[in-house]
Amino acid sequence: MKTFTVQLSYAAYYFREEVVEAETLEAALDQAVTQANDSPHWSSTDTTGNTFVDAVAEGDHYDLWADNVQQLPIPARFAEDRGGPHIVITVEGGLIRHVDIHNGSALVEVHDYDTEGTSEPENLARDPDGTPFLRTVHSNRDEDAAPAPDSAAPSTSE
Repeated sequence: MKTFTVQLSYAAYYFREEVVEAETLEAALDQAVTQANDSPHWSSTDTTGNTFVDAVAEGDHYDLWADNVQQLPIPARFAEDRGGPHIVITVEGGLIRHVDIHNGSALVEVHDYDTEGTSEPENLARDPDGTPFLRTVHSNRDEDAAPAPDSAAPSTSE
């Protein structure tokens, strides 16, 4: 049987509300983060995230972050983000029929280079070498509700 040293963590959530005035949402968020970081007055939500693995190495080690310790790769299901979202794209007859996004949020951008005879020439974009493609965006993120420049409006999948 092998010996492993495993460092585990969990996120303990704290919050702080900030009231800010700004010209844009981005500026307001920047200002709120700066103000919150400067404050020692945070409140606990009394909730925690899932336990996850920060580091693992074979053997009995005092410090997994020491230069002489060779860390092992952490399987996705034990990582903090659990491997990220799972995205399923359903294609029928060469067309994307549906995009399902599970276990997180994601922006899925599809470049279709089969543009001959397209019925949407106004939606053609060009990659850096000038090759035309149809670009579609699928997202379950609120911030992606507005279409990206020079593209068709995104479709949202839940």
